[in-house]
Parts: sequence; C-alpha cells; structure tokens
Amino acid sequence: MPHFLPITSAELESLGWDMVDIIIVSGDCYIDHPSFGTAVIGRVLEAEGWRVAIIPQPNWRDDLRDFRKLGAPRLFFGVTSGVMDSMVNHYTAARRLRHDDAYTPGGAFGFRPDYATYVYTRILKQLYPDVPVVIGGIEASMRRLAHYDYWSDTLKPSILIDCPADLLAYGMAERTMVKIAHAYESGATLDELHSIPQVAYRCDADAVPPDAVMLHPFEDCQRSKRCEAENFHVIESESNKIDQRTLAQLYNLPVQGSGFEIQVSGNGSQVTPQHPNLSTYQPINKQSSQPINLSTYQPINNPTTSDQT
Repeated sequence: MPHFLPITSAELESLGWDMVDIIIVSGDCYIDHPSFGTAVIGRVLEAEGWRVAIIPQPNWRDDLRDFRKLGAPRLFFGVTSGVMDSMVNHYTAARRLRHDDAYTPGGAFGFRPDYATYVYTRILKQLYPDVPVVIGGIEASMRRLAHYDYWSDTLKPSILIDCPADLLAYGMAERTMVKIAHAYESGATLDELHSIPQVAYRCDADAVPPDAVMLHPFEDCQRSKRCEAENFHVIESESNKIDQRTLAQLYNLPVQGSGFEIQVSGNGSQVTPQHPNLSTYQPINKQSSQPINLSTYQPINNPTTSDQT
C-alpha cells in the first residue's frame, strides 16, 4: 500500500525528507482519493519524481503556524480552495450561511475562509515572498477573467488582479502542473512559463501577442452588460474549440494584494489555450496505472475520525 502524502513535519522526518519540492495548500481535509484534485495533482507530481506534501485546511486566524510547519518548498506552492468553490461551500443560493462542510471530518463548519484561494495566497506571499505560488481548482478557474460575483452582486476583475499568485492553472490541469514543475526545476523564469498551455497570468498591455483575442476591457464591462455578455460568449466559444486562441483582457485598476500590501505587476490578464484533447489510447499520466491509498484519510487537528473508501 503506498504511503500517504505527508502533511506534518513528523511525517517528513519518517520519510527521511529534509525538504519538500512542492507543497499544496487545500481548503479540504486530505483524502487520498482520485475524486479530490489535491490528491490527484499530488500523486501525479509524485509519480514524476518530486517530493510533494499537503497542508490541508490551515488555520488562517492564528499565528499562521500551519502555513509555516513544513517550511518553504524548493520549487513552488500550489493553492486550491478544494473540490468546491469556498463561497458555494459556505452559503446557500439564498446567501444563507451553511452549518456544515462535507469536506471536513464530521461535517464541521468553519475550517476554511471565504474566498479561500485569495486568503491562502496572500498569507503565503506574506510569509514566503520569494517562493512562487500557483493557484488552481474550481475557485481560481472560474475567476481567471472578469466575472460576476453572485455573493457581492458585483462584477469583479480576474482573481490575478488582487491575488498575488504568480500563475493560475485552470481546468483539469494534471499535464499543466507537470509542465510547470519541470519548468521551475529547469530554472525557467516566470515569463518563460507563460507559454505553457492552460495557464493564466498577469501581463502588461504591450505584452499581449498580436494574435490574441482581445476581450472588452473590465471597465467597459462595468458600464455595459452587453460587453460582459459578449466576453462571456467569446470565452465559452473558445473553451469548446479544438483550435483555441489566447485570450487577453485589460484593466485600469490599482493592482495590489489588499490586506498585506503586496504589490503585483501588470494591468491585464492573459489566458493560454487548453491542452489538446487526449487520444483514445493516451493515458492522462503515469499515475493512471498506479494505486492510490483508498483506505482512510488522515485527520489532523480535526474534530472526528472516520474511514473514507
């Protein structure tokens, strides 16, 4: 039976690891099951030879010890809100607060913040300003460009405008994350990572390639619902094409990570096309033929213990 991916310093020591290559911070508890993106991405990266650890449901309201317990990774942090958008996890369609969380042991509520991807990333950049942070999962993917935020009833810019992540990997990003890890391993600069398929990143107006599809600027969308509707049509149409194009959107906004006085550069966001579809006979990754530990999850600082199969 394969070992769990480590989540504590004691487990790192038991494995004989003095450093981790990649640390994934998740809003869910750690369940080593292929229906959880954190486990899948972690195992895919592990199968490529990297040492991967997970920080599940870190406490963001104390002295931030959970974010520091494994130290800084050698390559980068990965951040996800979990298998659900944290706001959908917290609130009903009527904007009423939920009282349980299906992805916390015992269904306990309150183990992740609102807009968890934003919160975790800002904390990591406060503690480790020189370590790259790659965000992903449904919360980041759905916010990669300007979007309507139901909870505040406002139009918001790309998550990258006020979240100081270095890169966003959207959609089913197993292949993307492997390419990102290989790029960081080889010493590539952040600009060199911008050619990887299925990523989004901040950019300046003069860095947008001439063949990119220019969406209506964010400020135009704020003034006109038609502009936002046209953008939505373009984004969805491109997402379903075999031969996709790069998308770009500009903003005239102060770009800083609010709360921690973290400056981020770029007055626009750019999204590269997705990976080509897999062929019938092409496995997603090496891990597809390797086992995942389905016996249990590892509770830590959680209220209950139970088996997951």
